[in-house]
Amino acid sequence: MRGRCSRPCGGKERMLSLTAPFAIFGQDPALETRKIALQRAAPLVQLAPLLAAAGVSLEDALDGTGLSVDDIGPDRFIPFAAFLEILERSATLSGNADIGLQLGRRLGLGVLGPVGDVMRHAATLGEALADFAAFQILNCTGAAVYLHRVGDEVMWGYGIYDSAHAASPVIHDAVIAVGSALIAELARGMVRPNEITLMRPAPADPAPWRSLGAPVRFGQARTCMFLSRSAMARPLTTADAGARDAALGKVASYLARAPWGWAGRTRHVLRTRLQDGPPTMPEVARHLDIDVRTLRRALAREGTGFAEIRDQVRSAVACELLSLTRLPVGDIAEIVDFATPSSFVHAFRRWTGTTPSA
Repeated sequence: MRGRCSRPCGGKERMLSLTAPFAIFGQDPALETRKIALQRAAPLVQLAPLLAAAGVSLEDALDGTGLSVDDIGPDRFIPFAAFLEILERSATLSGNADIGLQLGRRLGLGVLGPVGDVMRHAATLGEALADFAAFQILNCTGAAVYLHRVGDEVMWGYGIYDSAHAASPVIHDAVIAVGSALIAELARGMVRPNEITLMRPAPADPAPWRSLGAPVRFGQARTCMFLSRSAMARPLTTADAGARDAALGKVASYLARAPWGWAGRTRHVLRTRLQDGPPTMPEVARHLDIDVRTLRRALAREGTGFAEIRDQVRSAVACELLSLTRLPVGDIAEIVDFATPSSFVHAFRRWTGTTPSA
């Protein structure tokens, strides 16, 4: 693994925890959530027994994050940077390089809160995964889930856009294991991905990753899994239109009170589109169901602009790729939508004060 961008590209954020589902909506403290990326803490509830098996306490993993065990609950939110730090510390303290996989396999729809309820009652696997992509911002404002069609397959992917923490291999393992567990739960174990790619570097012992049930390639440009169109069309035995409508109503009420603003929404959408050609403001505005002029004014009121946000997302993605993969600088330049490597190098120096190869 190269250490070309091992430090956070953003400043160090103060740690805090929040009751959920974002219960502080509408209160003054919610303004802080526009600056700090948050993550639902529910996945970490299952971390304690994994650590205990290795003789490590959850308190040890939380050391230095400013969080306590009381902050780790199914309906609490913590800074995304702290979430990544806890995962990395857990791997180091336990000596388990595959602790992300172990954690992800223990998780299911229940850790997703209201989004999990919507997914559970979808008509098909494809509809459920599309729900995950559409509403995942309710669980995390530092990374995005997305679905893209690729030939005869559908790609379910995950991408980080928050830069407050150094690149974390463990989160990529956890996410892909969670994705596999969700698909197994929804499809009753009848669907497996065709292939899995991970941004994280190849581990010293890849044997635990074979449990994912599909060929795995490491050090790739994306963390994603590829599913067949027939798998996506598979009906769910838990489908219930009435229950789904009720769950969608709850999700809509949370979205209506979301504190992350138009900058947060724009950042989230940009990450889902970044690696599929230069994302433009009109394209993002269409996705957000808002006209360009209104979006421009909304971002200005929040003290930012589309170009600034796009550069923030590009910088976060570039830093992670440089840290976790061995992809050439020219390839990374193309991934983050620069016409030439030299223009990318110039922009990277402006973002970070150093060059991509430093």
